Amino acid sequence: MEEAPLRPPPPRVLRIALLVGVLTVAGLGAFLFSRLGEELGEQDAIEAERAAAAEAAGQAAEVRVVRPTAAEAAPVIVLTGNLEPAQSADLAFEVPGRVARVDVALGQLVEEGDVLVALDRSSVGAQSAQSAAAIRVAEASAEMARDRVQMLEPLVSRGTMPERELTTARQQLAIAEAQLSQARAGRRQVAASSADHVLRAPFDGVVTQVPSGVGVAANPGVSLVRIEDLTSLRLRTTVNRRELEALRVGVPVAIEGTDVQGTVATVVRSLDAATRRAPVEVSVPNEGEQLVANAFVRGRVTLGAPRPVLRLPSSCVRPDGTVLLVGEGSRVVVREVSAEIASGGGWDVYDGLSAEDQVVLRPAEVTPGVVIRPELPPPAQANAEPLP
Repeated sequence: MEEAPLRPPPPRVLRIALLVGVLTVAGLGAFLFSRLGEELGEQDAIEAERAAAAEAAGQAAEVRVVRPTAAEAAPVIVLTGNLEPAQSADLAFEVPGRVARVDVALGQLVEEGDVLVALDRSSVGAQSAQSAAAIRVAEASAEMARDRVQMLEPLVSRGTMPERELTTARQQLAIAEAQLSQARAGRRQVAASSADHVLRAPFDGVVTQVPSGVGVAANPGVSLVRIEDLTSLRLRTTVNRRELEALRVGVPVAIEGTDVQGTVATVVRSLDAATRRAPVEVSVPNEGEQLVANAFVRGRVTLGAPRPVLRLPSSCVRPDGTVLLVGEGSRVVVREVSAEIASGGGWDVYDGLSAEDQVVLRPAEVTPGVVIRPELPPPAQANAEPLP
């Protein structure tokens, strides 16, 4: 049996299929064209940004920059503060009066017990005479009372005098002896008052404050004389937690600008809740008085062996411990570094920089994020300190 020949699709179906195909091709073309336009737009934006950066760089101000130089340095802890006398005293009278004698001069060396200043003691002399007279009267009264008791005792024992007479005499003797003790206590009080009219040196030292002259009014508790022992000084300061972990009692401390070496005497291993720093004291010998008391000094504690560092001029590091670098497109960026003050000046950077980085020499004059024209100094001046 013969199969029936296939009949062609109706003309209407052909037209619908053809229309769908055309629409599909047109939609794909439109999508590709749109994506191509976006890519071209992004490329144009990038080119425009680069052109703007190049134009800005051409208009930017020149800024001096430096490259860090290679060096070696040992880790150092810098301790700063005032050199206080290890022993000092502000001396004042405990009684009021007027200065009658000044036995020392400003800057004079004194020994423990030396008289420094004395007050007018005329009133003390009168009180002393009065006290002596009161003692003599009390002694006479006590002697009379004692004689009466001795006289009455045999009479009472024989019955010729009543018992109450002896009892009264003994009471009068007790009163007289009490009055004598009181008079003698008054004499000791006058002696103590006399001692209060004189200031003596409590230890060997140097006079750093004296009254301007005699006749000056002295008020109780108001300092008139100051004594300082300058043969031994003390540097009081604070350290952060990292420095605290490295410090130990007995570690030597070199005082910058001198050949004097101190020693860490006290390390308090407790951080202040507000400042997050711990107190440290350094004992500094000063037998030859090479150092000046109450002067600001810097002490250096060297820890471990030297290691490679990158050195920068002192002006490069900002107060917050960061530096400004020249980044991509000559734009200034901020970089955190780990640095310490170098012994010869400048900064030793242990981490955060490479030898090829360009560091802004004066960061206070530049705003982070701006485009600049970096200006490197000649090689001979690359690591020199900036001129003022």
